[in-house]
Amino acid sequence: MSVARLLAPLLILATAAAAGPTGVPDRLPEALADEARRLVAATLGAPHTATFRRLGGFRLSDGGWAVCGEVNSRNLTGLAMGWKPLYLRFRPAEGGLVLARRIVDWPADVACRRLAMGWRLRTRD
Repeated sequence: MSVARLLAPLLILATAAAAGPTGVPDRLPEALADEARRLVAATLGAPHTATFRRLGGFRLSDGGWAVCGEVNSRNLTGLAMGWKPLYLRFRPAEGGLVLARRIVDWPADVACRRLAMGWRLRTRD
C-alpha cells in the first residue's frame, strides 16, 4: 500500500479539524447587538456618527455567536465613508461571551457569506 493512500484519511481529518464552526441563522439577542454596535463604533474615526443596518446573528456550533451587518459613519474630516460590511465573532467563555474577532470591510463580507451558505468558517474568520 502506498504512503499517499495511508496518509489520505489523516489529511482529511486534519483539514476538518482545522476548519472553524458552522453557523445557523438565529434571532440576535438585543444585548449582543448593542455590544456589537459599541465595539464597532469604538474603532471608527467619528463613533458618534455610526449608523447600522442589516444586523443579524448566527448561532455557532462551538457555542458562540457571529454578528453580521453593515456600518456607515463619517471620518474625522466629516466625509461619509459609505456602507461597509462588519463581522464580529464571540466565543463562549466562563462569564458568558467574549469578543474573538472583529472585522470591518470586505473580509467581513466573505465570513458572513460563508455562514449564510452553511459553510464552515475558515480558521482566520
